[in-house]
Amino acid sequence: MDRFLKLFTNFMFVIFGLGPDVVTVTLGTAGNAGSTAAELITYMSARLLEVAEFNTILDQFGDKHPLPSNSSKTIRFVREEKLTVAATPTQLTEGIPPDAVGLTLNQIEATVEQYGSVVRLSDLSEITARHNVIERTIYVLGLQAAETYDQLIFNVINAATNTYYPNNRAGDTSLLGSDLVGYPDLVELDAALQDQGGRPFEGGEYVFVTPPQVYAGLLKDPDFKASNQFRAPEKIWRGEVGMLGGFRVIRSNSPAFAATSQTSAGQASKVFTSFGIARFSFQISDLQNLRVYVVAPGGQLDPLQQSRKIGWKFAFKSVITNQNWIRRVRSAGANSITN
Repeated sequence: MDRFLKLFTNFMFVIFGLGPDVVTVTLGTAGNAGSTAAELITYMSARLLEVAEFNTILDQFGDKHPLPSNSSKTIRFVREEKLTVAATPTQLTEGIPPDAVGLTLNQIEATVEQYGSVVRLSDLSEITARHNVIERTIYVLGLQAAETYDQLIFNVINAATNTYYPNNRAGDTSLLGSDLVGYPDLVELDAALQDQGGRPFEGGEYVFVTPPQVYAGLLKDPDFKASNQFRAPEKIWRGEVGMLGGFRVIRSNSPAFAATSQTSAGQASKVFTSFGIARFSFQISDLQNLRVYVVAPGGQLDPLQQSRKIGWKFAFKSVITNQNWIRRVRSAGANSITN
């Protein structure tokens, strides 16, 4: 009886994975009886996860001037300035020609710069990876190139000499979390560009390029909601500002538009940059359009054909040619609070 009880007990231990270990693996880690862990592998999805694709749009609003090959790295823009008009123009004296006035020619130069990036893939990564690493690498390199291009344009126009602050704030250190861009600000910006003779874009309006948090503040603006709640309520439901205060409002979530943080007490916790842009306010000169390169394995530095290189490069420069036709706007956003 005791013998049968012992056999039964051992049998139950085995069934439920109890008792002494009976399976060992090569590294010396013991398994439990009845466990299939050594047979299990991690299943990998055949579909790669998506990465963020940002709305890089600043290049759409610059005036394009390609620089031909073999024509130097520097491009010069020349503007013949307008002649002044007197508040009380002087009449001509009969038979006597007026004195000649001089013309003013201003020049602005831009020297193109080259940028690029390279990654290297080993031959083993290609023959062992489940996914098409070459195709996906070209894709993420393209995203990097677009964001780099957008960042470089942002850096130039972010140095615009005319900066606007809501509620007549004196500067970044005066901004509060409630200092959002609203309809009155766009109207004031429109008037400023109109005063300077800023040219509108094809649709007859200026462009206001703004990050998502500032855009969200515009969606909450009472003037925007009041103007659309009866005639076009679908704009409110879709979160679409569209045209407002003489501007076509365009949202960009490009990394270039990331907020800057304020740490002093009484300031807005986050401050964002937007741009009020008239046509022809800045130029973009491309010497070398974006190119993607895929270098096959081999060569003196790779005699065993162990890797291939994939990269991109471009050469261009953007420059503001009329400071009066662009406004840098610094404001709080929808998630900004006052410290």
